Amino acid sequence: MGSIQRRTYAEGKPPRYIARTRVGGKEISKSFAKQKEARDWIRDREGLKPTGARVDNQMLSKILEAHIEQSATESTRAVRTHLAANLGDLEFKKLGDIDADDVRGWRAVLANGRPWVDGRPLSNSSIRTLTGTLSAVFNDAVAQGQIVRNPVTAVRRKGTANQAVEPHQILLLDEIRALMAAADEPFVTMLEFGATSGLRAGELAGLRVRSIDFERQVVDVTEQADGHHTAFGWRPLKSEKSRRTIPLPDSTIRAIEAHLESHPDYGPSTPLFRATQGGQWSSAHIAKVWRAVASEAGVENHSWHSLRHFFASALIASGASVTTVQQRLGHASPMVTLAVYSHLWPGEDEKTRAVFDGLL
Repeated sequence: MGSIQRRTYAEGKPPRYIARTRVGGKEISKSFAKQKEARDWIRDREGLKPTGARVDNQMLSKILEAHIEQSATESTRAVRTHLAANLGDLEFKKLGDIDADDVRGWRAVLANGRPWVDGRPLSNSSIRTLTGTLSAVFNDAVAQGQIVRNPVTAVRRKGTANQAVEPHQILLLDEIRALMAAADEPFVTMLEFGATSGLRAGELAGLRVRSIDFERQVVDVTEQADGHHTAFGWRPLKSEKSRRTIPLPDSTIRAIEAHLESHPDYGPSTPLFRATQGGQWSSAHIAKVWRAVASEAGVENHSWHSLRHFFASALIASGASVTTVQQRLGHASPMVTLAVYSHLWPGEDEKTRAVFDGLL
């Protein structure tokens, strides 16, 4: 079963649609200006029935396996693999049998506790990511005429889950120190960088040596890694608002200087951090190393994104405004920032408490 990837470019160039499928056991691909052309090309190569015909008797898990095999990047493969490991009751359901109620039930299990991992729940952000990935699988099936409609759409129209970060999702300072003590270079420096800049994993992996302005003591975030950690590659950021300049503390600047001194062969345009074999880091590779380091450090139920929460909470505790936090995190708007962190701004508890103090 083929897949279509939308690829965007900088400088106002129109997007392209990369169609991929397998013929005779070999993967082939072709780029198109229109999504419909990409769909038609896949249908021609695979001999699919015309759009609107139902071919809905395949199990979701089998269809997802094909999507995993055809992943264009390691980060995409990692997200799809995570979804496959958390399908729950959806795993053996046929594609055409899954409805909105099934999706709602699945999301509730993810939020309340997954029986297949000792009852551990997933965070709201992880559930949103998995829901979006599942929706993409159904959208692809609709595009190929395998089903009539995407059952995830009806669920998502009813509103997203509460985005507010929960206290247990914010790393403690001692936990960050434990992680750094358990890690090897360059991951030690990467951990400190993440905690003091709030960069997303893909943004950190996409930093070049020239991204650091040592005189101004800032990092310029202008691109992210494209997901292939065995080679060098970059792609645009999540949004235009993600482009930002972040001041760095002296300790992080010194750590980066020491890192570069130990790698005199790094040039201005090469990645700031490289993996063991010399390739570029990817968000999937960062997540893999994180899990190993976190296990060694005894830091549970956290991910790289927890460093981002730590960074935001520290800014808020220092008295930073909503706009400042939004700009440092690269959020699309202050409303996004407030949806996640509004309850962390101090002062409101004391104000409301004073209203009722001694009233009765």
